[in-house]
Amino acid sequence: MFKFAIVVFGLLGLSLFLIGCVYLSLNEFMPYHAEALQVGWTDLNPNYRGLILGLIRGLGGGAFVAGFAILFMVGVSVRKSPQPYLVLLPFVGIGYSTFLCYATYTVYTSTPGNPPLLLIVVHIALGVVASIALALSQRHKSGTHSFGQD
Repeated sequence: MFKFAIVVFGLLGLSLFLIGCVYLSLNEFMPYHAEALQVGWTDLNPNYRGLILGLIRGLGGGAFVAGFAILFMVGVSVRKSPQPYLVLLPFVGIGYSTFLCYATYTVYTSTPGNPPLLLIVVHIALGVVASIALALSQRHKSGTHSFGQD
């Protein structure tokens, strides 16, 4: 159960990290952003372009940091003990994914854009499943835990 939880948290962390990398590297908005605004990037006022890039990079920075933090905690949990991260892994994984889902849902319901809402819902589901598996694996263990024990 522990291995399963760690693998799922690793997938969630990697996905958030990669989303962060993509959003931090953008120099214009994504196609669904154009759908949402019903205007092309070059048609936007430069002030709006700067604002939108700032917002995109803010979300991307959050995803990058959350993904990196999850991957770091997974790495330490594999080598040592998950004990320090039993609350932080679920909190960061589910917490950031929930805020990202809220932002994505807002775009989905308030604009004609078609953001990747299903992907973000999958992130939340991964976080919940991994959190339950981690809690169950710790419930059956006492003392220190290493990756090879399950």
